[in-house]
Order: sequence, then C-alpha cells, then structure tokens
Amino acid sequence: MQLVQALGAVPWRFGFALRECGQALERVGCQLQGIYSHYESTNRHMPIVPVKYASPSLGSDVFVAPSSLLLGNVTVGSKSSIWYNATVRGAPCSSLCLSYVSLLSGTQPHVEVFPGDRQPVTIGKAVNIQDSAYIGTANEYSPPVEIGNDVSIGHGAVIKGATIGNNCLIGINAVVSEGCKVGELSIVAAGAYVEENTEVPSGEVWAGNPARKLRALKPQEKEYLRNLP
Repeated sequence: MQLVQALGAVPWRFGFALRECGQALERVGCQLQGIYSHYESTNRHMPIVPVKYASPSLGSDVFVAPSSLLLGNVTVGSKSSIWYNATVRGAPCSSLCLSYVSLLSGTQPHVEVFPGDRQPVTIGKAVNIQDSAYIGTANEYSPPVEIGNDVSIGHGAVIKGATIGNNCLIGINAVVSEGCKVGELSIVAAGAYVEENTEVPSGEVWAGNPARKLRALKPQEKEYLRNLP
C-alpha cells in the first residue's frame, strides 16, 4: 500500500519540480532583461487596426500598450505613448462593423465604413494618453481631432472632435467636447466638462461642469507644462 502511494506521488512531485524550475528560469530571465523584463511580446488583441485604406501611422519610439486600440485614420508623433485600455479612433463606432472572430484569430479584420467617416486624429510628439482615455469623433459631422506636442491626457479623459494646443494637461475623467479649442499652456481640471465649441484661452485653468475659467496659470505651472514627463 505504501509502495502504491509512493508511486502515485511521483507525478505530483515531478510536476512540482518542473514548476519550480520554470519559476526560477523566469526570475533569471527577468534579471537578465533588466528594465525590459515587462515587455509583452505576444497578445491576441490587435492594438493597431486599419479601416479600409486608412491605417494608423506611428512615429519613432512610440509605445502602444497591448490592450489599447488605434483604429483607422490616426497619426501619432514620435516619443508618444498610448497606455492600457486607451482608445484612439479615426472613425465613429456606429459606422464600423468589425469581425471580432477575425480579430481574435489574428487575421485582417473586415471593416465597413460609410461615407464621411474618415475624420482624422492627429497626435503630436511626446504626447501621453493615459489608461482608459478616449480620443475620437462622435459622428461623421464632428471636426477632426488635433493634439499638439507635449500634451498629457489623463486617465479616463474624453476628447471628441476637439483641438488641443501644445503643452496642455487634460485632467483625469475630463471631457472636451466637439468643436472645442484648448490653447497652449492650459489645464483642464480633473472631472471638468468643456461644452461644445468652447475656446479655452492660452495660459488658463478651467474647471467645473460646465467648465469655466478658474484662474490664470502661475509661472511655475507654466514651467511644469513646458517639461511634462
């Protein structure tokens, strides 16, 4: 009986040894890779998806998180970053018909686009679009999205058919609606709602729902915006 029990424990012991060896190899590999140990080399989700003849265009040294989505007519400048679950969409969702079966299988997705749905999204250099942010247009009549250089878009923020100048900070969960223009060196505070066709002058802080001017930027704040991380 003891012999049978011992033989039955052999596969478990062997599997345990294999798992321990695998974990040890994983730790050694991470140490050898250093700062690149987090690199995700495989993911079934397609973060970069063309729409008909419009395919996202990326500059040099651009980081696109595996769970993010760049769709259609999108241009991203060099040294920019699109973080986890962020969506940058160059065509409205209501006008798209994606075959998710082909997305999961890793093949070219089939996308239907109606006329007028090619509003571009242009993102400048050194822009960071943080987790769960959305950038795109509400419908085919929305103006294109233009984001300047050295801009930070906070977690969960929404930019719909708006223009954002250089060196701006859009706070967490802020909404910048269609036709809005945010001047350079400006801050839209967290949770603010900027109504349609509103113009935020350069060098101001806007907050509230609906957003209104809170105050002018302080010199140290302008210096911070000029050196956004």
